[in-house]
Amino acid sequence: MKVLKDKVAVITGAGGGIGSALARKLASSGCHLALADRNTAALEITAASLEGHGVRVSQHSVDISLREQMAALPEAVIAQHGQVNLLINNAGITYQKSFANHSIEDWETITGVNYWGVVYGCHYFLPALRDAGEAHIVNLSSMNALVGLPSQSSYCATKAAVKLLSESLWGELRPLGIGVTTVHPGAIRTDMMQATLDKADDQKVAQKTYALVQRIGMEPDKAAAKIITAVQRGRMRVRVGPDAVLVDILKRCFPVGLHRLLARAG
Repeated sequence: MKVLKDKVAVITGAGGGIGSALARKLASSGCHLALADRNTAALEITAASLEGHGVRVSQHSVDISLREQMAALPEAVIAQHGQVNLLINNAGITYQKSFANHSIEDWETITGVNYWGVVYGCHYFLPALRDAGEAHIVNLSSMNALVGLPSQSSYCATKAAVKLLSESLWGELRPLGIGVTTVHPGAIRTDMMQATLDKADDQKVAQKTYALVQRIGMEPDKAAAKIITAVQRGRMRVRVGPDAVLVDILKRCFPVGLHRLLARAG
């Protein structure tokens, strides 16, 4: 999808971070936007930042982990925009907890957002994407989908599931003219970790990790630019950030040794 002008994009988790940055990048290219997030106040801030671009912007208060709400979203978007060309399943959450301290409720929450939210998005928007003629799906996975990290079992597991789901869809949907790009961001300066710091079982370590990400992470606007470029070039996957590239290489070269190092560091 080389031309974005007058296309319609749906972005989940559009209230902040990469989602908000993607909205700004797409709006600057003339792409109309349907912004989805369960945080309505954050949605309004993102929408306000897009004024002056001359594009249609709709706001949709949606909890992507709830099937009924996601099932109703395509109709609401089409009612306001008439079509959907680009679906960006961006929303995600993480708890910094050991597996032993993860409750089943924790797993259900993480899985609901990180995995089922993506499945629901792809499933319920597929008819509209087929009808669009030219369409693309972007699924936000993670660097953590490439290697299992201590105290990140639920996040790694769900993001790895998104990776493999996306690879399957890439092969299935190509004949329909629908592209699929999987995104593997490394450290990005967003508030995703801060939003759930109270869930961490080691607050001191969690605070240090968050501070490190804020210090070395890539700016969301730069990450968004890389993602949009990948869409325009029809790439199957994109690693965002030098840390994501490094982890991918190390995992391939040292599939066991890397985990020994991570276990000692943890």
